[in-house]
Amino acid sequence: MRFTKLVTVALATAALAASGATADPGHGKGKPTCKPAPVMLAGTLASEPATGDISLELTVKHANRLGRMYAKAGNPVTVALDAKTRYRKDGGDSTLDALAQNDRALVLAKVCRSDVKAAKASSSALPVPTARLVLDKGQKPAESS
Repeated sequence: MRFTKLVTVALATAALAASGATADPGHGKGKPTCKPAPVMLAGTLASEPATGDISLELTVKHANRLGRMYAKAGNPVTVALDAKTRYRKDGGDSTLDALAQNDRALVLAKVCRSDVKAAKASSSALPVPTARLVLDKGQKPAESS
């Protein structure tokens, strides 16, 4: 009787171990391939973007910590645009073709943190940030005397 209990427990343990070995380690959730890092760039538009452009150039005057790396790499900074990019001008929604050269702009973008670390380690070019929001503030008002 004891031997059959021992065999039964051993078989049950082996069955559980086999099912655990074939289980997905992420439990159905894939690991994220990119941990996004925020990039904030403020300055003036270096060129006038047109409808259908996939990037814009910005002469950076102010930036957050990660954005300063892009400004030090050289001005103007190229920022990629995609279908998720939102545009705002004069307090409302806007489009890419409404932006004009020399307009003051604030660009909030994302870049993969691991790509930036790899570029710093190998002293190669920084990855191009992808804009999530482009806030156009218009031209700087003329100073009156």
